Amino acid sequence: MSRFRIAALTSAVLTGLTVASVALASSQFTQSADVKLTATKAKASSGFKVAIKSSDPGEPGGKPRALKTLTITLPSATKFNFKSKALKLCTASETEIKGTGGAACPAKSKLGTGAAQANGFPAIALLQLNATAYAGNGNIIIVLRGSTGLVLVLHGVVSANKVTTSLPPLALAGVPLVVTGLTLNVNKIGSGKTAFITAGKCTGGKFKVKSSFVYQTGAPLTLASSSKCK
Repeated sequence: MSRFRIAALTSAVLTGLTVASVALASSQFTQSADVKLTATKAKASSGFKVAIKSSDPGEPGGKPRALKTLTITLPSATKFNFKSKALKLCTASETEIKGTGGAACPAKSKLGTGAAQANGFPAIALLQLNATAYAGNGNIIIVLRGSTGLVLVLHGVVSANKVTTSLPPLALAGVPLVVTGLTLNVNKIGSGKTAFITAGKCTGGKFKVKSSFVYQTGAPLTLASSSKCK
C-alpha cells in the first residue's frame, strides 16, 4: 500500500473514530495474557509488566474479535498511590494528549513504555504502534502512536487492586480496527510511602493475577498469570 494511501487512512481516523461492526470469532481464535508484578516481596514498591495478544487464523486477514473491556486484577491488597510525591499527574485533556502524542503530559507523569499492534484488514493488515503510559487522575493513560501520525488514547481506570481499560468499537476509514496486542512495562516508582504501586499478598509463593476480557460480541474470557514472590 502506498504511503499516500496509508496517510489518507490515518487522516480519516484522526478526524474521528467511528462505531464499527465486529466479526464473530472462529474456532481458531486465541487470546493470551501474561501480567507480572516486578516486586518479589509483598508490601514492596513494584511496577508491572503486561503482555497480551489475540489472533484468529480462521478469520479473513487473521483479524480476531475486538475487545470491549479488559480488567486486570492484581493480588489482593495491591495499592496504587496517585498522591505519591514521586509522581506528577497528567491533567491534560484527551484532545491535548492526542494532539501532542502524549507530549502534553509532564515528564514526571511517565510510568513506562511498550508497543502495540492493530489489525485493520482489509485496509491495513498490520499497524505497529508505540505505547507510553502516564499517571492520570485515578487512571493510567496509555497513548498508542503509529509512524503515520495515528494516535489512540486509552484509560486504565484504577479501583483498589483492579485496572479496567475500555475500548470503543474502532474503525479505520470505515473498516473495523482491532487492537491485537500490547506489551507494556510500568516502572517501579518511589518507595515506602512514596511508592506508586505497593505489591499485595503473596499466596503460595506467587503473585496471582487475573485478566478478564469482555469482547464487543459480549463474550467473556478470564485468564490467569503469576510471578514468584515471598
